[in-house]
Amino acid sequence: MQGRATVGSQGVSIAVLVSLLIALLPIVSVAPAAAQSTLSCEPIPKATPAEPIPDSVEIPAFEVPEDALDVTIGYTPVSIFAPMFVAYEKGYFAEEGLDVTLEALPGGSDMVVLTATGQFDAGLGGIGPAYWNAAAQDLPVTIIAPGHMEASPVASPLMISKKACENGDITRVSDLEGRKVAVNSPGATELWLDVALRTDGLTIEDIDLQYMAFPDAVAALDSGALDAAIIGEPLATQAENDGIAVRIASEFDVEQYQVTAIFANDQFLQENPEAATGLVTAYLRASRDLNENFNDPVNLAIIEKYTGVPPSLVAESIKPVYQDEGAIDLETLAFLQTFFRERGLLEYDRDLDPATMVDTTFVEGARERLGDG
Repeated sequence: MQGRATVGSQGVSIAVLVSLLIALLPIVSVAPAAAQSTLSCEPIPKATPAEPIPDSVEIPAFEVPEDALDVTIGYTPVSIFAPMFVAYEKGYFAEEGLDVTLEALPGGSDMVVLTATGQFDAGLGGIGPAYWNAAAQDLPVTIIAPGHMEASPVASPLMISKKACENGDITRVSDLEGRKVAVNSPGATELWLDVALRTDGLTIEDIDLQYMAFPDAVAALDSGALDAAIIGEPLATQAENDGIAVRIASEFDVEQYQVTAIFANDQFLQENPEAATGLVTAYLRASRDLNENFNDPVNLAIIEKYTGVPPSLVAESIKPVYQDEGAIDLETLAFLQTFFRERGLLEYDRDLDPATMVDTTFVEGARERLGDG
């Protein structure tokens, strides 16, 4: 009897469990969708400028000395490179005896070649595979000053189209597996993308990597030609406000990396050491200017001139962190070399010593000129 009673009790229990499972199936099937619906299709909250932003501000004129040295510098038109714009437009380069010409490039890889061949005297960009391969070939290019770093949220977020967000086509980073995702060039921005993808279990090897200039990538997101892209500020904020794109990953751990730098042609450095020191001096001075008061109306007008983004949106955008003390992070350089080697992008076998790629002389001279102790 006890055996029959036990079997009977188990039979009832199993039947009840089956009934409960059947009843719960609809809940189980919709749970993942509910979890994925947390992605907001609206612009992320940003700090409101303390003062009203004027619609138009005149950028003061400056004079270039008659005996100034002609210097050509390459850059990419996004706010992480704003110290170059400010150093030029506020006359900081001119005060150092430099007649600077700024040449815009959509991406950083060509800048290395153009600098190494002497078409540019210096360039500001990411230390990507092109730089490492150039250094391995003993091409005449040397890092002379740091670029920027980023806080959280980042100034170069991963974005998708607002259409894809609203129709549920992409609800989380892992939905990008196998899809077309762009960075602006083969370079350091790929590290940003890899870190962003790892926030949801992917790596850069899991997507169809594309290369496209930031403004073109925004248009491609809107047309559906791209599924996602890293977009630099202030273009990211403009894309949000225009209803074109939203940030699918805006907070990821890259605060420890210094992936951009000023690099210069070796012949230029050898023949014009005082000019190179002046270049770095003006750049660090502008970096301090921006770190202290990025939203100064003149700064905003200058950034608008180079990016095409209205001052109010520039003021609203996420700000980079400019390395205004001049320290060049060798650990990040070593990390970048390892990252690109693991991806099969380096054309040499034995790792380079990052210290051999850097000359701190010009930062040291700049700090003296700026009165640093």
